[in-house]
Amino acid sequence: MTKLALWLPLALAALGSPLSNIAAQGVLPPPADTTAAVRVTGTVYDSVTQQPLAGAQVQFVSGADYTKAYTVRADSLGRFQIDSVRAGQYIAGFFHSAVDALGIEPPLRAVTVTAGSPNVVDLAIPGPARILAALCGPVAPRDSIGAMVGVVRDAESGLPIADAKVVVSWLEIVIDKRGLGSETRRVPVQSRADGGYFACGLPGADTVLASAELNGRHSGLVNAAIPVDGIVRRDFSLGDSATAIAFTPASAISVEARKKTTVLRGSATLRGTVHGPDGKPMSGARVLVWGTGLETTTNSSGRFTLDSLPAGTFSVEARSLGFEPRLETVDLSARQPASVDILLKERVQELSRVVVMGKASRVAPDIADFLRRAQSGAGHYITANDNVLKNAFALTDALRLTPGVQIVPSGSFGHVILLRGRCVPEVYLDGMRMSDGYESVDDIPPGQVAGIEVYAGVSEAPVQYQANGCGVVLVWTKR
Repeated sequence: MTKLALWLPLALAALGSPLSNIAAQGVLPPPADTTAAVRVTGTVYDSVTQQPLAGAQVQFVSGADYTKAYTVRADSLGRFQIDSVRAGQYIAGFFHSAVDALGIEPPLRAVTVTAGSPNVVDLAIPGPARILAALCGPVAPRDSIGAMVGVVRDAESGLPIADAKVVVSWLEIVIDKRGLGSETRRVPVQSRADGGYFACGLPGADTVLASAELNGRHSGLVNAAIPVDGIVRRDFSLGDSATAIAFTPASAISVEARKKTTVLRGSATLRGTVHGPDGKPMSGARVLVWGTGLETTTNSSGRFTLDSLPAGTFSVEARSLGFEPRLETVDLSARQPASVDILLKERVQELSRVVVMGKASRVAPDIADFLRRAQSGAGHYITANDNVLKNAFALTDALRLTPGVQIVPSGSFGHVILLRGRCVPEVYLDGMRMSDGYESVDDIPPGQVAGIEVYAGVSEAPVQYQANGCGVVLVWTKR
């Protein structure tokens, strides 16, 4: 007998009263004619993802005899059909890993199957608001927080993994005695024995990142949009991946920098196609997998292949000039190649050419200081008119040809800026220190940058910008 076949009869037996007693309490209607055999149809719906629950195991258990049950699996659209059901009273329920991930009991529904009329029974996971309150407790009416739930599994066997660490992180702007700054917030949780986990108190935002790990097994960082006052489902798979250093020699790198520049490699393969807004294949698009240091470009048919990838859940990103980057989550496995189709549909907004006649206006003080320092020659300067910035996909692309600067992949997201001695500099955005600038500097669109200053030594940097013994990178945006 399957787990489901055991679960529902046992759950009904735990009610401690015959089904006739439940009917007497007003839960079930009066008994129906049990001589006829009819068809029951319906749909299983996931209220969390707002999609049909494909593959759900649906079961109807007779109210007269808990050992008699009808079991069927829902199709890819969540639809199910049970033929030759005897008219009568039933308790209906369903089993699915999505319910396990939420850490709740599968919902039960009292149903009366009647002869001579359509019998349509729809089943659903409870709504996000109810689940959020059950998992995380009461939420203040004006709090725009949500939660993330999911299951951690082995990438090769598909079996659940217990005690895996899932970390959800996001960037917050904070104001303290030092002024305005940014800090990374992290919420770590642990998976249960069944691999399920849930993380509460997350901001309703599109910029939340998450990853999973256990004993040296790592997933990549994936983006998860948390709905306001809602729940997002994100599963992870972990594979046995070998860790490699993205550059050599390792002996010349500080321990801190080394941690930020490790990449993951393995024997998995990813194949895919990048499409344009019209659905046609797009050639020459740049495709990279976060945290691996591996990237390629699509061929004339829009196809690409990436080998030597680690197994597990990772993010693949596609970029092409004139389009907003597109990010997809993929589950990689050494058993068979994974595939993905990426659609670049959002064009970068371009403003019409405008010619303005008049006298030069006053330049913002910080930009004026930037222009004045650029004439002194103490550091290295990049302006909005330089081709390296005009043609950059990411901001770090504009720094790759800067003398004394090396750009290497980050073990988490984006790239790390290294200066002479392979150390990580302080990064300032419009005069505000970025506490994790090495990770978030690529979040700044190159088209919005007015200038960049690079100071490889402490003595070269302007006195108002604190250096850490390595150097300073100053980024100024157009305002």
